[in-house]
Amino acid sequence: MKTVSWSALAVAGLLGLSACATGDVTAAGPDDVVVTGSGGDDAGPAPVPSAPPPPPPPPPPPPVMAEEAAPSAKADGMIAPAPDTPDTERERPLPQSGTLTAGDYDDVLNPGLYKAYLDKALQGPLGRKDLPFVDAADRIEIVLTDRLGKPMPFAEILVQDGNGETMFPLVTGAKGRVFLYPQFDALGGAVTLKASAPGSQGISHTLDLSGDSAPDKLTLSFASDAPKIEKLDLLLTIDATGSMSDEMRYLQSELLAILDRVRDGHGSLDIHAGLIVYRDEGDQYVVREFDFTGDLEAFMADLEAQKAQGGGDFPEAMQDAMKAGLDFDWRDGAIKVNMLVADAPPHDEDIQATWDSALFSRTRGIHIVPLAASGVDDTAEFLMRAMGQITGGRYLFLTDDSGVGNPHAEPSVDCYVVTRLDSLVERVLNELVTGQREEPDGGDVIRIVGDYKAGICKVEGAES
Repeated sequence: MKTVSWSALAVAGLLGLSACATGDVTAAGPDDVVVTGSGGDDAGPAPVPSAPPPPPPPPPPPPVMAEEAAPSAKADGMIAPAPDTPDTERERPLPQSGTLTAGDYDDVLNPGLYKAYLDKALQGPLGRKDLPFVDAADRIEIVLTDRLGKPMPFAEILVQDGNGETMFPLVTGAKGRVFLYPQFDALGGAVTLKASAPGSQGISHTLDLSGDSAPDKLTLSFASDAPKIEKLDLLLTIDATGSMSDEMRYLQSELLAILDRVRDGHGSLDIHAGLIVYRDEGDQYVVREFDFTGDLEAFMADLEAQKAQGGGDFPEAMQDAMKAGLDFDWRDGAIKVNMLVADAPPHDEDIQATWDSALFSRTRGIHIVPLAASGVDDTAEFLMRAMGQITGGRYLFLTDDSGVGNPHAEPSVDCYVVTRLDSLVERVLNELVTGQREEPDGGDVIRIVGDYKAGICKVEGAES
């Protein structure tokens, strides 16, 4: 199993430690530990390390242009323009509202089944590739709560080794939790957790990992109230090669209405949206970036100016796009989501670089939510599921139920519910903002595959 050396990522050298007071430990059963912190001055979070080098009618289609619209922000990886693959996308109307269908799978809720998937996948052709992964069944859930026992978002945990050196940070989302993976994270026999949250004195807890002493779950409780979640930063990262034309046009038609419903459903949530479109070396461009903005109409204008063209071979420059996303101006106190829409993996030699960006996203509390498009292959599914799992996202995938576009590959998952894609994306974003899983209404369900209950799959003879 692969491990990651967080010291090699130079996280420790980029962090300043917050002063933390040791809390009292309360017994909570053989597998759970609860630590309660005392009130006091706000210790403040330590700095986060820098990133490494029916809906309204759809908007009209973008005007016909001799060349693609230039990005309104910076454009990285630009090369001499190459002729695009001929297509008729500019003449094709935007799709009718709600035409694409999709399902999703949450590997965080099904760690045992995820391990079974890894074992099976790596015994096949994928085993010949150098693919990164983590055994999600080998984990410790760390839950941070406020004085009333409610989830504490935006709390930071510094994971320190036996010498007091910071290995890496973790940041909670709306659920107030993070996961440690003792083997994958190379934690050794013991680690110290330094937790800080706004308005409360920090908590320090030493976690014994030797033998069978490690708990399955550890709860750290602060003396302050949990802050209200009022901001969402959404980065749309989309493969803009020719095979992605249906997905590109769908997002141009649907995304604004989805964001409007999410915003209005949470009391005028402050949403900032950004965009990355990418292709591959040799195309007209490699990566284009459009910075976060609170003007969703301007964001949509940037999105609507894009076309899906080019892409000669199957793999694309996903690694460059994921790295570029780390340099965006993510706001403190915002739920952070990077929605990756793709149908192809990076080139084999770039898989590790793509995974590294997922690891850094994990340390900064950025949830990667992959959406697998038409024709996604086994390598892309493997990597996209891994990135979603390690960052607390979900794996979304298109289905053939709509009869629209190219055939969609059947996912290697044990159960799922098919609904319209727009309602699925809305539910996933709602969960990331509230911390509460949201299931579709019965009338929204198109079909159910397997034994499904609130995201958890039941498979005879297997542990979820």
